[in-house]
Amino acid sequence: MKSAQDTSALIRSLAREAAEEEPSQGLRFDRLLMLAGGFSLLLSIALALGLFGIRPNLPAVLVGAPFLFKFATMLLLAGGGLALVRRAGEPDSGGAAWMMLIPGFLVLAMGLALDGSSFPLLGRHGGAVPSCVGAIVLLSLPALAAALGVLKRGVPTQPLRAGLSAGFLAGTIGGAAYAFVCKNDGALFVAVWYGLAIVIVATLGALIGRKALAW
Repeated sequence: MKSAQDTSALIRSLAREAAEEEPSQGLRFDRLLMLAGGFSLLLSIALALGLFGIRPNLPAVLVGAPFLFKFATMLLLAGGGLALVRRAGEPDSGGAAWMMLIPGFLVLAMGLALDGSSFPLLGRHGGAVPSCVGAIVLLSLPALAAALGVLKRGVPTQPLRAGLSAGFLAGTIGGAAYAFVCKNDGALFVAVWYGLAIVIVATLGALIGRKALAW
């Protein structure tokens, strides 16, 4: 009888521990995702400044409206990307993660509507577009690796969609980092060419995630 009581107590104890452990795992996933996103952003900014040089007038640039528009748009979209990755890694987390993208797209739309600078779509010089797109893709790679690594700690039931979310997040982080060195300040330039770079990284993430995140 005593053995049966001990076994029953052990089962109840294990059940209690499992119930307590499950939310803590969710918190660990959230915390890991936030840390990976923050570290990736800092690393990408450092890479941008190291690879493309620090602008002599950087302090003045950082308080200017063009930089703030680019950086705020990318950060807000990155916030939406974090929500998408969290949902992909924890399918039962609930909520419409895509709604977190709305603030970023609203700021982008406002920038397009209010931009009277007449900056050219193709940038200030002939190589502006390929250098911009290529640089953002390059600066996104650390964030893509980090996001995919975090997703492997979660439960991505749809690997392709999870990889797409990781790529979108990485692309926006790369765009935010490139804003520190980008000299093309037109809102249309940002919307089209930053957007193209994000699409490329998201597609790359989907292709990698389809295999790397498969169970």
